[in-house]
Amino acid sequence: MNELVQRSDAELLQAWLDSVRSRAAIEHVGALNRLLHEQLRIERELSGRAGGLERLRALLSDADPEVVLSAEQALRRLNAGATEVCGRPAGSRGPDGAGAPDKCPLFRLAHQPPPPAMDVADIVKRLIAALPLEAAALLRQLRPAIGLWPQAARADAPIDGSRLGGMPCAPPCWQWPVAAAEPMLFIGQINCADLRGLPGAEALPSHGLLSCFGDHDTVMGCLLTGEGGALYYWPETEHLTPAEPPLEMLTVFPRAELLLRPMWDLPDPDSSVIAAILPDRSHRAIYKSFHGEMRRHGLPADLDYPCNRSKLLGWPDLLQGESFEFSLDQPYDQYRLLLQLDSYTNGSEAAGWGPGGYLYYFLSKHDFAERRFAPAELAIQFT
Repeated sequence: MNELVQRSDAELLQAWLDSVRSRAAIEHVGALNRLLHEQLRIERELSGRAGGLERLRALLSDADPEVVLSAEQALRRLNAGATEVCGRPAGSRGPDGAGAPDKCPLFRLAHQPPPPAMDVADIVKRLIAALPLEAAALLRQLRPAIGLWPQAARADAPIDGSRLGGMPCAPPCWQWPVAAAEPMLFIGQINCADLRGLPGAEALPSHGLLSCFGDHDTVMGCLLTGEGGALYYWPETEHLTPAEPPLEMLTVFPRAELLLRPMWDLPDPDSSVIAAILPDRSHRAIYKSFHGEMRRHGLPADLDYPCNRSKLLGWPDLLQGESFEFSLDQPYDQYRLLLQLDSYTNGSEAAGWGPGGYLYYFLSKHDFAERRFAPAELAIQFT
């Protein structure tokens, strides 16, 4: 039920004024969005009442210039019929500017199984051919990884299944993580039992659920006001139930079930590891070309750019070098990648992070070895 209908015109107007006057003190974008969301709800409620618009027009002569400006904007919105907060809602368009599903080949991948990744024998053969003197040093950096391949949402999917988006499940007494008084956004969950038998899975538990959350501002790329994320590991899944946030979620990412894609990974061409092995720039260019081929292996020919780069383990794909000073507490070389998340589609909707980029959940090397997941740190890089 809309609780605003129970309030008088005077109460609504005062709540609207309180919202306008408190905005200047709020730095967190997610918290500010909630304030604006409530402000718009009040405007819509007032506009449907006799004399409601006149109450807003009366504020055009208010002594506070911020109130006057906000009243002008409110009346302009209402006259134009605008009813939503400006900005891209989650799932409204394809990642990286892609359009509707029928025009974007990326959406088709959500209806197809993951293709085989480049196997170890092929990686060895190609590296030896391309960089014979450095191949051995490069191959010592080879790590197993588990690709996460988004699929269409399924109504019959288990509550504890591996997926991105939607709403989480959690133990009955669990409390939703909060940052700047805002519930963190649910990113996705991985059922560790799904990983059994895959290369690299021995580094992770053989059962239980990893559940990933992120502060709105971190996930949306507002790094100066971002407050990181939260990662939970629940060993038992039998008693998990749908979780309830403390406030209405203003952003829920589209749900996509996940299939798993075993793969092998090498360091990013722009990493310090590769710079140390390949000090010659021309050799790094050769490696970069090979690395790109390895990433695109198995993808349809009409997708001429890397996509579906979500993965567990392996090496992080770098978009801004090893620059993580806004996100990580320690130097970058003290961490291991636990999870990298690319923009994704479920075949009909799409979601992405910030202006376009990757989310990373890092663990310190010590915590990674000890399988301690709670200290995980969330970082983001943009294209």
